[in-house]
Amino acid sequence: MSDENKDVLRFAAEYAEKNVDLYDLLGVDALTSKDDIRRAWRKRSLKYHPDKAGDNFDPEKWELFERARDILADDNARATYDASMKAKLLRRQEREAMDKERKRFADDLEAAENAARQQQQAKQQRDTEMLQKERERLAELQRMRDEEAARQAQAAQEMDDMVEARRRLKERKEEKAKRREAKERMKASSVYNKKAKGPANGAVDVPGDFVIEIDGGRKMYWELVCDKLRARQAISDMGKEEKPDPHDAMDALQQIMTTAKQRIYDAELAYQRETGTA
Repeated sequence: MSDENKDVLRFAAEYAEKNVDLYDLLGVDALTSKDDIRRAWRKRSLKYHPDKAGDNFDPEKWELFERARDILADDNARATYDASMKAKLLRRQEREAMDKERKRFADDLEAAENAARQQQQAKQQRDTEMLQKERERLAELQRMRDEEAARQAQAAQEMDDMVEARRRLKERKEEKAKRREAKERMKASSVYNKKAKGPANGAVDVPGDFVIEIDGGRKMYWELVCDKLRARQAISDMGKEEKPDPHDAMDALQQIMTTAKQRIYDAELAYQRETGTA
């Protein structure tokens, strides 16, 4: 059996179950032949055809006419439809033939089923409402937990901020102490000590263009004097800062100052040797 025939048989059973009178739809009866069925279909369905109906075309109505034609023109589908309709008619007649007592019994049974169904629906409604209330209760509980967690997190953050503030205050105090210490060291250093030991610079009148070999390179005397002055200015500037550089930076500047003075001293000695003024 093809899929098309299976569909026709299925539709035959469905329309019979829905009590759709296909014979009346096409204006025929159970004795009408296949050819007359098709002629009746063409006549009855003409006004529902897409080309005729235009904007008023009803696809469901048109489909119903086509299926009625296919079912009543097919022997197996027609037999299925007739049998189902006869069975429904027989059941209806049996129902009507029931006496009043049996009918009342059936009505009572149906009423009891309806009452049970209503009770079941009412129970489901109550269960749904209880479930909704429980969900709302849990949602409120979760909201309270979230608020408490947020409060604790805020308190923890405030505590962290307080600890950080104390740490920064401590660092500022330590930094002030370091600055005081640095100033004291600077006062005690050779920069501020007029009696500091080191080479005596400027004791010899050396021409500015006098050249001396230094670290594999050549420098004029005036360049050495400029190196010394720059080092002295850097040390002086650092002493004026509110937040002086770490001790290592100050020590490095002092080392540069010492090196510059030593180079000037070496240049003076070299000049004396060359000119015989030693």
